[in-house]
Amino acid sequence: MSPRFLGWTDDGSGLDRFEVEVYFLRAGTTGTLQQLGEPEIKATVTPDLNNFQYTAPQPGVYAIVVTAFDEANNTATARKIFNYNDQPGFTMTDAPAYIIGTEKKSNYSFITKLDNKFRLTVNFAGRFVRKQNELYKRVEPWPIRPDRIDDIYGTTFGLRSIDRLNNDTIIVLCNYIVDPTTGGRGFDDPTVDSENGDGDGDDDGEYAPQPLFGTQLRDDIVFGNCSADFKTETATVDLQQPLRNGDTVVIWLKINDVEGAVNVRIKSTLDETRANISHQQFVKNRDDEYESL
Repeated sequence: MSPRFLGWTDDGSGLDRFEVEVYFLRAGTTGTLQQLGEPEIKATVTPDLNNFQYTAPQPGVYAIVVTAFDEANNTATARKIFNYNDQPGFTMTDAPAYIIGTEKKSNYSFITKLDNKFRLTVNFAGRFVRKQNELYKRVEPWPIRPDRIDDIYGTTFGLRSIDRLNNDTIIVLCNYIVDPTTGGRGFDDPTVDSENGDGDGDDDGEYAPQPLFGTQLRDDIVFGNCSADFKTETATVDLQQPLRNGDTVVIWLKINDVEGAVNVRIKSTLDETRANISHQQFVKNRDDEYESL
């Protein structure tokens, strides 16, 4: 991070230097984030260089406090709050994500019966858990003084946090393929083309599965977008044609928020055929004599 302190002037004696401090904000006794303890770093930069740099060592909420000194040693102070997080805002658990009607705990499962072969419902309850960390707490504002200015969030003086980033800001992208011949093998996780979206000329966030090893989508592959809701933890796949015996469905869910993304892949094959019994015969294994009661 390389912040610049611009627009600061002093008509009297002129600016001399900027004294900069960076604080890692921690929860105080009231539960709000405050500047507790010593700053993470202190630095002095001159207005002509204006070259302060800082690398946040861990996710969290930070405050940059800048005190401007003029040549007469008068001061004015400003504070800027920033959030840093290089990790997704979710914890991925081992809770099963599965198509309703399949074996919940199997990575490669089979659908044995479907009441509606045009629509599949995916249950991913408990798979993605929001992290509860300091990023979602309110920052305690400074007391108002004429010689300093605090950060501003929205229209309220001094309140700066990202506690407005709730479930409404979570985006769940859903994509599927139906493969009738090769069991869904040979396709990687879908990716989002930020420039072209799904190829229809608008950037609507849709995406398509990517074939592995430079291969092309086969003519018998059907792919499309499905809908998902993080609040209900379900996804709905509306198929263009009914699922047939032997079809494999691969569904990708991509959960996005402002902090990153996590993915899950669900795969199921429709199998409505019974086992082929070719001989009505039982072969003895251990005993020579059998009794039928």
